[in-house]
Amino acid sequence: RADRLVEKSGFAVQPASLTFTDLAFRIPSGTGESRTILEPCSGHFEPGQLVAIMGPSGSGKTTLLDMIAMKKDSAYTGQVFVNGHPRDPALFPRISAYVGQEDLMPAHWKVREAIEFNAVLKSQQLAASGGSRKALVRSVDSLLQAFCLSGVADSYVGGPRVRGISGRERRRVTVARGVVAKSSILFCDEPTSGLSATDAELCIAALRTLAKRLNVLTVVVIHQPRIEVAHSH
Repeated sequence: RADRLVEKSGFAVQPASLTFTDLAFRIPSGTGESRTILEPCSGHFEPGQLVAIMGPSGSGKTTLLDMIAMKKDSAYTGQVFVNGHPRDPALFPRISAYVGQEDLMPAHWKVREAIEFNAVLKSQQLAASGGSRKALVRSVDSLLQAFCLSGVADSYVGGPRVRGISGRERRRVTVARGVVAKSSILFCDEPTSGLSATDAELCIAALRTLAKRLNVLTVVVIHQPRIEVAHSH
């Protein structure tokens, strides 16, 4: 099996499994009746897995992801468990990271700076010691390489008024920022959106490798991927 070729890193995070039972979502309609957005569904994900929620537009993929990731503000039914225990609203944001569809970053950030910022922001043990700084640099360097961003590490992210990296590279930076947080659970809403087939395959392959290496449970939403992307998963 392909997953046996990926060795677990010494920097692997604490494992976290995710179980959800009978998650469902309905919204009221103008006729007084409710409209079903997501039928009751259940599932279980293990640490180190890369799980893809796939389907056409309107099938409830992002709705399910947001419910599992505790990003849904509207009321819904069902339960979510982490390592067999009911999800703790106070603890869950500390062990999980969410990568949305929007690439929101300051235009004058450089690629390495953008990833390092998230690493420092999420780290609870980063001190001013040289050892910690070296570990941070190694972690960022490995992500730059995994997402093929080493060549633009010192380039600006860019924006409407600042010339910077391409849109597909910016998307990969956004995903890398979610991974570098080293959370036990990573959620990505359509990480391949706007990417070419080659870039999409590269992105999913990198997520798969990092999920295995760091023991991170990674849950992604993908809109009807090409066969190459599905095989890389």
